[in-house]
Amino acid sequence: MCTVVTHPAVPIALSALLPQETASSSLLIAGALCSVIPDLDVVGFEVGIKYGDMLGHRGFTHSIFFAALLAALITFVFFEKGPGSSLTIFLFLFLSTLSHPLLDALTNGGLGVGLFAPFSNERYFFPYRPIEVSPIGVGAFFSHRGVTVILSELKWVWLPSSIFFGLGHLFKRMRDLS
Repeated sequence: MCTVVTHPAVPIALSALLPQETASSSLLIAGALCSVIPDLDVVGFEVGIKYGDMLGHRGFTHSIFFAALLAALITFVFFEKGPGSSLTIFLFLFLSTLSHPLLDALTNGGLGVGLFAPFSNERYFFPYRPIEVSPIGVGAFFSHRGVTVILSELKWVWLPSSIFFGLGHLFKRMRDLS
């Protein structure tokens, strides 16, 4: 998995594509939360759920189905009556949530990601996995391994996300000047 500080890079980058009437700090915060919520499945370790189980780490909460459910729930409960298109908000929250398992599928550790749970418990990785897998637990971040993980995430997630964000805003400005 990527670290909890890196998963929100994708919703931040995607926010550059939001229409002006839809973009808000509350939607960006919701997108950032959606990008980290899938890792709440680590609580399962404490109650005896095994890593490879459907409800285990990188299982159901890392699925496309879960991303759609969470996005629909948050859109309906918090953004249904707000400004902007409900479909645009749903898509932003869906992609924010889905970015989590997609980033995890780019890491070089773990058992893979249950993208199609609950319909299948098969776990998947991308063929190319350049991101160093993050250790589970706070203590491991304050080590040489933690530094290696952060540098990997800066290179493979934050840098491309920053470029995407910058280009998105540049294109918006160019469009507005036309």
